[in-house]
Amino acid sequence: MKSQAVSFISKHYADRGLIPLCAMAAMHNDLYYYSREMYREFCCMTLETQNRVLEYCGLDLRVKEEKGLFGRCIEAVEEVLRTRFPGDESPFYDGGKYVLRSLEYYGGEKIPVERINYRPSYMTGPLAANFDGISSYESCITDVLSESFRGDGPEHPISALERKYGFKGAPENEACQFATVLAQYVAIYGSGDDDSDKEYGAPGGYAGETIDTMEDLFLLAVLEMYIHLVLKEV
Repeated sequence: MKSQAVSFISKHYADRGLIPLCAMAAMHNDLYYYSREMYREFCCMTLETQNRVLEYCGLDLRVKEEKGLFGRCIEAVEEVLRTRFPGDESPFYDGGKYVLRSLEYYGGEKIPVERINYRPSYMTGPLAANFDGISSYESCITDVLSESFRGDGPEHPISALERKYGFKGAPENEACQFATVLAQYVAIYGSGDDDSDKEYGAPGGYAGETIDTMEDLFLLAVLEMYIHLVLKEV
């Protein structure tokens, strides 16, 4: 077991920051044919070996035989929205179908939109005049959600973001990207657990590994929903 765990970490060392996503892949559906070999290989290991990998990586994360993990994650995000922004719209209807389709319909595809036209509301005067308006895809989502969870943002932040990103008229893969990224950040900003001393990893910001595909994005969103919302229920 030790040899297999060490071998896995060594083989995928360049992408070791994605190991938390391997755990989510196994917990979501270990029989699914993921496009990334690393996920498939992790799913083929025994539960004990999977958890030995996580232990050796210093992560406070363990693979469990979870029933309906994705459904629990989406319900937890929906509960945050119902509690904090009652009456606002939600793109997570029909069991979060647009988030799930990020994996099941578009998993092997590159993330379609990397940057959007966006200027933060606080940017005015000469600073705004010199700003080209192009920001990372997440910028508007994180700005609006951080303000709204502090009580300083729009009354209906989700509806405002849906309009900004053209959710209702976008091609389906872009609608899936929006819903998936939104689920990720609702979990982060809505959890209120900034003081947690647990180490769950930071996929995409560890050591050069990247979140490239819709599959990666889906598993990242599931990770954030799981660690910030579902684990708090236990």
